Amino acid sequence: MPDDQIQIEPLRPPLPRGEQGGPLSRQVVHVGVLQLARLIRRASALIYSRASGLSEFEWRVLARVCDMPGLSMNELGVVLEHGAPQVSRTVKRLVGLGLLRRDSVGGGPGVAIHPTAAGETAYAPLVELALKGERELTAGLTPEELKVLDRVIKVMTENAMARLAREQQIAWLDTARRFAE
Repeated sequence: MPDDQIQIEPLRPPLPRGEQGGPLSRQVVHVGVLQLARLIRRASALIYSRASGLSEFEWRVLARVCDMPGLSMNELGVVLEHGAPQVSRTVKRLVGLGLLRRDSVGGGPGVAIHPTAAGETAYAPLVELALKGERELTAGLTPEELKVLDRVIKVMTENAMARLAREQQIAWLDTARRFAE
């Protein structure tokens, strides 16, 4: 029986005590957003790894390169929020599997990472699973609610980016002061 025809009743296990949160977590929006993001990521890790045969980080690298071809190794590391060594090892493995290729950039040591035809073929089912997951995740929301959600996410993302930039600047200034002393 194909996966999409399997009828499984959701288990809905209780959240581990550490994820249930206390009084503050019920008042602070970002705690709920983080919990939602963790649940989405856990499910995605299982789904995409099973479908692709790749580890969680491998399919994330493949998906990002297919979605944004031509990134450098450093840009890929920034986008995936992982260090260059892990990204480099993973790209090397995916190149070895024939899913990605490295192209020299400007005659220097830099490279741009691109998917191969096999990589695009491996990525296609992940796109379908992502779209299916989107439908499952947003089931029960009206088109109007989806528009509001989109706007809320955009505003909160801008606010979070401003907060991060401010905190990074403060951290940089603190470090500079310590070295100046």
